[in-house]
Amino acid sequence: MTNNMINLEKLNNNQKIAVTSPLSSLLIVAGAGTGKTNVLTTRIAYLIDYFKIDPNNILAITFTNKAAAEMRDRVNKIIDINIPWIGTFHGIALKILRDDINKINKNNNFGIIDDEDERKILKEIISNENMTINIKPNDIVNGILNLRNNNLDINLIDNLSIQKKREMFGSIDLNNFKIIYLKYEEYKKNLNILDFDDLLIFLFKLLNDVPTIRKKWQEYFKYILVDEFQDTNELQFNILKLLINENKNNITVVGDPDQTIYTWRGAYANIFNDFLDYCKDTITVILDLNYRSTKNILKAANSLIKNNKNRIKKDLITSNDVGSEITYFHGQNQYDEAMYIANKIKSLIKNDSHDYKDIAILYRSNYISRNIEQELINCSIPYKIIGGIKFYQRMEIKDLLAYMKLLDNENDELSMKRIINVPRRGIGDTVIKKIDEYAKNNFISFIETMKLTNDDNHNNITWNYKQVLQFTNLINDLRIEIKDLKLSEKLLHIIKKISYMEYLKNNNSEEQMQNVNELVNSLINFETKNENATMHDFLEDIVLYSDNNNQEKNNVVVLMTIHMSKGIEFKTVFLIGMNEGTFPISNKRDNDLEEERRIAYVALTRAKEHLYISSSDGYSYISNSQLSPSRFIKEIGSDNYKCDTTKFESISKLDLSWYDSKKIKNYDEYYSDENIQFNIGDTIIHTVFGTGTIIGKNNDFIDIAFKSPYGVKTIISTHKSIKRLKR
Repeated sequence: MTNNMINLEKLNNNQKIAVTSPLSSLLIVAGAGTGKTNVLTTRIAYLIDYFKIDPNNILAITFTNKAAAEMRDRVNKIIDINIPWIGTFHGIALKILRDDINKINKNNNFGIIDDEDERKILKEIISNENMTINIKPNDIVNGILNLRNNNLDINLIDNLSIQKKREMFGSIDLNNFKIIYLKYEEYKKNLNILDFDDLLIFLFKLLNDVPTIRKKWQEYFKYILVDEFQDTNELQFNILKLLINENKNNITVVGDPDQTIYTWRGAYANIFNDFLDYCKDTITVILDLNYRSTKNILKAANSLIKNNKNRIKKDLITSNDVGSEITYFHGQNQYDEAMYIANKIKSLIKNDSHDYKDIAILYRSNYISRNIEQELINCSIPYKIIGGIKFYQRMEIKDLLAYMKLLDNENDELSMKRIINVPRRGIGDTVIKKIDEYAKNNFISFIETMKLTNDDNHNNITWNYKQVLQFTNLINDLRIEIKDLKLSEKLLHIIKKISYMEYLKNNNSEEQMQNVNELVNSLINFETKNENATMHDFLEDIVLYSDNNNQEKNNVVVLMTIHMSKGIEFKTVFLIGMNEGTFPISNKRDNDLEEERRIAYVALTRAKEHLYISSSDGYSYISNSQLSPSRFIKEIGSDNYKCDTTKFESISKLDLSWYDSKKIKNYDEYYSDENIQFNIGDTIIHTVFGTGTIIGKNNDFIDIAFKSPYGVKTIISTHKSIKRLKR
């Protein structure tokens, strides 16, 4: 029995089973909206209260720092105990490597670089190698990511099949890729820096290659819990195998196979089966009671996802009301679709049933938002797009962090190069190249070469002596002046010393100035919560920080990709752009199609009370094809939605007929043969080619895009074979 510290009465039966399961391997299959976070945090509290596990010996892993902070707070509210080992895979890896990376001949005082720094290094390597063909750093980054996700040695890529090479590396020349990759690894080694992927790579190497260290951490972590298990990649899973005990009975994983939507970054749908194969005696508990959505919404979601074959079968149920019917609208074109959505939002607000913040517009790809954005502006509907540049990735923030990094570590070459001419002080790329050449020719580092500027004997120095000397003196002065200041005071002094606000003001960068002020606020908050913390602690904390959902709270409609919406819920959801070739994306194989379906499932289950789905006719220049409704509309089932015929009653009737290719279409009912003016964007019907969209005009001739296999045809506008859709 517990000590009455944990209230299990609020849990449903399956949740109780999950929370109170014995110390064993436990798989909790938690459907959308089934209260998995509550179950996971209560499970942690139960381990401490009932099984008497020391909180210091519990490891809980999730995928964002925000989720880790929420988990920590929830456990603290239940049992009033702090759990020090709650964090992301990367955060946990960093803590372990700080202790033991020296056991694999690495320096414990390594630095960490982020994605932007990685691209900057690769760009520099490509430039130095004088590649004769154009290579983009982003392509190299993606190639490195795929190399690591497939756990593949760089020397073995020549053995891959042509198709596998194309999938992993695209059109990159593999000989050049090898050169760049090896130079990149050498660069990091020489500067004692790791990128994000390295944190996991070296943690795996440490645990795998050093049995004493593996045993140390296996004995230290008495119980391990993993949230969002469906997002775990192969390397992370292999790390877990090395951390759990030899009996494989001290781990709980929580996730939903139906929400595996990140295979493009390494997650794989079969991980649940792999887990069950590895931990043979696993107890499996399915959470299927949804607390979020209405019966109608869940019925549609279940109908859709059951078409996937590679899944653990479950149907979400709920005690919530039946709710309003799901609404499907098919527009004459994308503008028509956007107008419908904007007008529907205006109606919801006018009826006092919604605030703007209750509404989300979701889409498969970012480009789909353009039309709806324009219509929201036209209708004066306030909105924001989630998923812009992250705060700590903004130019002005990166500049100031680079100053802090250089002052914290005088050998930080990357930071030195970033801010050597920020604000502008006459040290351009030509000067930097000369310093690089001098360093290379004399077998010393860039930083050591910079220090030569302070020597009296500088006859051999060919770069801009005065400006470089002023910069090195500035850094030396700053290092002395901020030594005894508080964290926030250090940053304020740097900003003042380099006249950074004046620099931004001269560039008319009011928004950037506000961002700098917010950076100061973040430092104040950090030093308040972390007494005696150093600048190094702050820099290490933010380099790991990634929070996609940390947006200002205001009363606006939210627009985002479905991937960005995962883990969030809204009173009303508009799922737009549900066209074949757009969603699902064109040319998908069976496994990819199943993921596309899971993405759609995630979108449907974001809605609590109201769900609107829309598609349109027209022509897509992205897929170069005529638009038609997504197959997912059919899989949701016509019994599970109503068609909104607000503007074009005939369209819904006509275009849903694509479900049955044998159905005879009476086009005369829907199209007019009157002598009328044709316009670009009009939907027409041809007696042979079928429906098409006008995409161009030249005097009396019109260009019409028809569905495959016909393509674009040029036809005189008065020809009797064509008719236009009735208005």
